[in-house]
Amino acid sequence: MIKKICLLLLITILSISSLIGCTTQNDMDTTNTISPVAADEVQLGDFKAQDLKGNEVTKDIFSNYDLTLVNLFTTWCSPCIEEIPYLNQVDKELADKAVNVIGIVLDVNEDGKIDDKKLDKLNEIIKSTKAEYDIILPDKVLREGRLKNVDSVPGSFFVDKNGNIVGETYVGSHSKDEWIKIVNDELNKIKK
Repeated sequence: MIKKICLLLLITILSISSLIGCTTQNDMDTTNTISPVAADEVQLGDFKAQDLKGNEVTKDIFSNYDLTLVNLFTTWCSPCIEEIPYLNQVDKELADKAVNVIGIVLDVNEDGKIDDKKLDKLNEIIKSTKAEYDIILPDKVLREGRLKNVDSVPGSFFVDKNGNIVGETYVGSHSKDEWIKIVNDELNKIKK
């Protein structure tokens, strides 16, 4: 009987933790992560980040899309990694609606310098999850702006074609179907 109770407790804890997401390694956040939270008023600014091939990425990355889902993640966060295939599917399925997905990895260049071990791990993650959407490394403008107070991952927000943050911020991982509903809802909001 005790074994059954312990097993049930373990399953419950693991189930809840998979819904919550990861906090930064120094923080513990127990916020409900399924519901959207109000979007910050902080704009992205004129950033000059880089993609994984070393190419410069600016806010022009948003200009060809009505809406871009920006997903924040780390290489050590299991729910983040598990969500990548869903985001890849969303990127492909909603491309005809002028929707884009990009990922911003937060832990590969935390101090502005690339950590080669974390970059290698990121490349392994991309290969194993078959991620095809753009993944960028943030620059100082992003790290000191919109990303400054991020304490839980995965987290996602939306950007319009002009580089403005729009809609809600979503904390925690979501399935493909959940993301498609969320994106369609956010698209409807900006088209009003």
